[in-house]
Amino acid sequence: MTTRKERKLAGSGGRLVAIGLPIVVIGIVLALLLDGTASGIGAAIAVLGALPVVAGAVLLLSSGTERHSRKGRPYA
Repeated sequence: MTTRKERKLAGSGGRLVAIGLPIVVIGIVLALLLDGTASGIGAAIAVLGALPVVAGAVLLLSSGTERHSRKGRPYA
């Protein structure tokens, strides 16, 4: 049975990844299709979308660490 903390970390992490991933894809598509300044804007959008993806990945990793710790296994 998962703990409440583990469920909260996994839920928040998944939600952040789900929010950021479409923004990253849109930014990459804009950067590839457009030229000049518009390409830079697409890259900026992709970077801004990558922030919640990275935060979500960290939360998911923390959830996995919590699960590993709960089972009493050594880390190394």
